[in-house]
Amino acid sequence: MKRIILTLLALLLVGGMQCRAQEVFNMVLQSATRVVNSPTSNFTATRVAQFKRTALTYMRDKAFEQSDSVKASFLDTQAYYLSEFMTLFFNEILHVQGPERKERIYLFMQASRECPLWNDPDKETTESFIIADELTPFSLDTDWDKAFALAQVLLRQSKE
Repeated sequence: MKRIILTLLALLLVGGMQCRAQEVFNMVLQSATRVVNSPTSNFTATRVAQFKRTALTYMRDKAFEQSDSVKASFLDTQAYYLSEFMTLFFNEILHVQGPERKERIYLFMQASRECPLWNDPDKETTESFIIADELTPFSLDTDWDKAFALAQVLLRQSKE
């Protein structure tokens, strides 16, 4: 778990740096791919990285289906907020147990589902990670910027 937190914190630090066009997207995707392909990565890190890689690839492919030209800033913003969302998620669920932990997980699932980016009707694909034993139970069809903001609002409300 400490390794996951350190990895997520590293991504946050990198996200704060000034980057050239599509550099954030590429960096997050390459980092996730490296973790997935590394024989020394633990099971948890691999599953989290696999979700990130799948979500970013899905988003990029969908964006290019919609338009021949996709703004690099769009991909960078989505990749940045995907990382922020994941960091917030793990920070929240690591500090609670029992029913409260389950409520927090559902809160993040709700934020992911309620903020679709493409309104993709292919739920079999977009919700393929939303299963009981998945570490990252989120929709692939998510506007990560909006989902991150919604998760923050829902967390504040749940703590009041």
